[in-house]
Parts: sequence; structure tokens; C-alpha cells
Amino acid sequence: MKRLVIIVEGDAEESFVNNILSPHFTSLGLYNSIQCFKIKKSNGGISKYSDVKKDIINTLYENDVIVSTMLDFYRLPSSFPGKQDSSTFHTHLQQVEYIEGKLKEDIESAQQCTFDNLIPYIQLHEFEALVFSSINGVDALFETSEFKRTEMLQVIHDYPNPEDINDQPNTAPSVRLIKLIPGYEKVLYGIEILQQHGMPTLLARCPHFRAWVNKLETALRQ
Repeated sequence: MKRLVIIVEGDAEESFVNNILSPHFTSLGLYNSIQCFKIKKSNGGISKYSDVKKDIINTLYENDVIVSTMLDFYRLPSSFPGKQDSSTFHTHLQQVEYIEGKLKEDIESAQQCTFDNLIPYIQLHEFEALVFSSINGVDALFETSEFKRTEMLQVIHDYPNPEDINDQPNTAPSVRLIKLIPGYEKVLYGIEILQQHGMPTLLARCPHFRAWVNKLETALRQ
């Protein structure tokens, strides 16, 4: 039986895999073991690619395993394969897909081996983008007086695909959330909000995320 191991960069992503993604696969009858761990030298972020590379390679050689990642494109270190070259592409989606491909190429080149069981994933632009998939989760957790609901709705309206919310220091999804929801905490509130949204909403609104989940589902069924 195949196992799915997802390597993430922080507590929120780890909680997301364990409490939202894993139950989703189980609901589809995919009872394979799904595990998640943070990059060993991560402190809620990535300092250099070599740390990620080491964890990926060590995991790939385990028995009957599918290995994936959940890493933010926002502030992704320039040491990542393809990161500097990716700026030549016109869209951020093209950029992350290019980096994902280059990451796989780099691992395979280093090991002189093809790894069909490696499915890299980089989140556009960061984990918090998923929160902007709907207002429902925020409404369920907070009173109208506790957050800037009108402004939140405007962002959701302006970005039918939350993955398009840009990665500038003043407008990144995480920065927007702190401004819109005073006291927002990524691990505590982010996961609860996404649970209220539900996977169908996340999959409908976030195409790159949906493509990744579909790849994982296909791999687990093989």
C-alpha cells in the first residue's frame, strides 16, 4: 500500500494536511497512510533549498511512498532550482510550474534516477491565499464587528482565483488578513476558517491547488 508524505514549511501547513487534506482523501476511499512533516531546519519558513532537498531525497527512498511538498511561492529562496529564471515567465502560475519542474529535475539529476513518485507543489502565493476562497469561514468564526467584512468581500470579489493575490510585501495574502482580521493567527484561525470553507470550495476557487490534489488522488489510486 502506498503512503503519501507531504513535506511542509510550517505548523499551519502541517495542520492543514492532517486536518483537512487527509480527511478529504479518506472521504474518497483513499485510506492509504498520509503523513506530513516540517522541513527539519525550518522555523516556520525556508532558509535555503539544500535543507528541502535533503529531506526530499531521504524520503524518496522509503518503501512504497509518494512524496510531495507544500511550500509558499512568496519569499521562496532564490537558491531554489529555476527561481531566478522563472522571472522570464509572464504569469505567476507559469513561474511556479516551472520551479516545480526544475525542482524535480534537480532531485533526479542529483540521484541519477527518475522519481515518478515525486510530485512537487508550490502554493500560489502563500498558504493564506486559500482563506480568501470564501467569506463563509470568516463569518462562521467572527462577529461582523470583529473584522472588516466589506473590505474582505471586496478582495474576494476582486480575485475570483485567490491564487492571483499578489506577493508584494504590502498586499500579500498574509498581510491582507492581518489588516482585515485584527488578531488573526495563521495556525489557529486559518485552519478553522478553511474547515468551514470545505474542500469543495477550495478546489473550485483555486485551480493550481486543485491540480495538485488531483495529481495526488491519481497517484494514490495507482
